[in-house]
Amino acid sequence: MRIAHIAAVLVAAQVAPASLIGGPASVHAQQVQRLPLAPIPAKGEPVAPFFEGWYRNDDGSFTFSFGYFNLNREEVLDVPLGAENHVEPREFDGMQPTHFPVRPRRDRGVFSVTVPSSWEDGDQRVVWTITTNGVTYSVPARVFAPAMQLDYGPRAMGSVPPLVRFDPGGEAGQHVQGVWGEPRGAKVGEPLTLQLWTEEVSVRDPEDLVNQEVDVEVTWFKHQGPAAAVEFEPWQITVAGGAGEATTAATFREPGEYILRARVDNWDANDSSGGNQCCWSNAYVRVTVTP
Repeated sequence: MRIAHIAAVLVAAQVAPASLIGGPASVHAQQVQRLPLAPIPAKGEPVAPFFEGWYRNDDGSFTFSFGYFNLNREEVLDVPLGAENHVEPREFDGMQPTHFPVRPRRDRGVFSVTVPSSWEDGDQRVVWTITTNGVTYSVPARVFAPAMQLDYGPRAMGSVPPLVRFDPGGEAGQHVQGVWGEPRGAKVGEPLTLQLWTEEVSVRDPEDLVNQEVDVEVTWFKHQGPAAAVEFEPWQITVAGGAGEATTAATFREPGEYILRARVDNWDANDSSGGNQCCWSNAYVRVTVTP
């Protein structure tokens, strides 16, 4: 009985994660509850938005980190910006993803919203709402609860997010806010070369032999754009030793306006993981694709 009860709790947490992360979720459709320990459905399930936590910035502002969970095992979902995928207040709308893959199903810190210091009272909220497969979830983000506060500092073994640049001599980005590249243009069916330069800036104890040299992984995703897939070759690049160039080619099947995102992480270190809300940096680039 106890095992069944725990399983039922886990299933409930998976179905309605927004109610557990940052406030009550709003559900506008009836969903059939799965039995405890039932297999993850291949399709027909919704996407749940997640509020990962909040950062206090040096200038007094606050940054909210958002991620998502695609509850399907196989169904990739695309939800355009609008009534079924929006952020309120509207001034913060537009950076959320429209593409929700199944690799990974759960992705953390895919975009962020920065609010002024006046939000410290916790009364004001940024709310991300997604409707998929007939189910609507809304997750609120606000400055509250020390347990929800994230930090930019190093982890136990010294890990911090890698630096990332679109030009070896250009501006560097770090953390969930990341860096933006210059807008690009491409044609349907013609590969577009994308280059990033990474730098591992973690400070390790000289006696920590396990983590002295950590590789950096660069993984590319379609963040926004038409429903057609974007093919990356390669999809993931390992930068040995953490510092160097990572090159991929993106091929588009449909014309339109896209945002591509690269996640640059040092998760090979034993104090760094997505579940620990560290240590990766985002890199974004807008691409206009013509026929």
